[in-house]
Amino acid sequence: MRTEQQVTAAFLDGLGAEPRSRLTGWEAALPELLGAARRAWPDFAVDAGDFLRWLLERLPAAGPQGAEVLKAADLYLAFACARGDAAALRGFERHCVPELEAALARLRLSRVEQDELLQELRQKLLVSENGAEPRIGLYGGKGELRRWVRSVATREGLVRLRTHTPEVGMEQEFFDAFPSAAEDVELQHARREYQVEFKRAFEDALRSLEPAERNLLRRHFIDGLTTPQLAALQGVHRVTLFRRLRQTCDALVERTRQRLLERLPVTERELASLDRLIRSHLDVSLERLLPPE
Repeated sequence: MRTEQQVTAAFLDGLGAEPRSRLTGWEAALPELLGAARRAWPDFAVDAGDFLRWLLERLPAAGPQGAEVLKAADLYLAFACARGDAAALRGFERHCVPELEAALARLRLSRVEQDELLQELRQKLLVSENGAEPRIGLYGGKGELRRWVRSVATREGLVRLRTHTPEVGMEQEFFDAFPSAAEDVELQHARREYQVEFKRAFEDALRSLEPAERNLLRRHFIDGLTTPQLAALQGVHRVTLFRRLRQTCDALVERTRQRLLERLPVTERELASLDRLIRSHLDVSLERLLPPE
């Protein structure tokens, strides 16, 4: 077997001017990355030059100083799986499938649903469709492959829950009680009158919440997860999750209201409009301040 230095030298000699220019400074790091990959998975029957060519598309734009964040062994496994290498597919079963199973188990899907979804994930991740590279080829190497596949499994599991789990009635009743700003003239006036103060107060109130509370709001309002889905994700009863969500919303509204009272001289009638204003723009304001993860 040729050494990593020999393989890398042959690979570099065969590159054209444009791709070679993207490797400026990387030449010294490539043999080390290839060596780490081969030592982790010595049984893979894939071409090392093809792997380097595939790796070229995933090198950090920051340059060689980003080499330490690349998971060379995981990239090699993903590459070999995408090529259908038998040893790599067995390695995927040992290295990654337990993470898929753990992610699906956490969502409290039935055993039958877990088994079905696990098979679907194997198909999506490892099998080419319509001539496209298997989905595992999307892995970029900047985090552990096991965590990456676990994230994929969680997203697919949540899609399954979203499709098959009905909304909780009390959740719909709670949020339907929030007024619609488009239908209230007083709300429109209050929004125009206090726009700057409202924005500052809402941002301050949001920052005052605990990280877990902000994440709960993000998952519900931005990612669109229902309380049953969030309950399954966190491993709690859906009523418990709903109470957490309602308490968090109420806390955000009340803290925003208190900050507005500190900054604005308002009448009782205006105060009522402010309260409705906060609730009516809760989802819009959160979408602006809490981008999806």
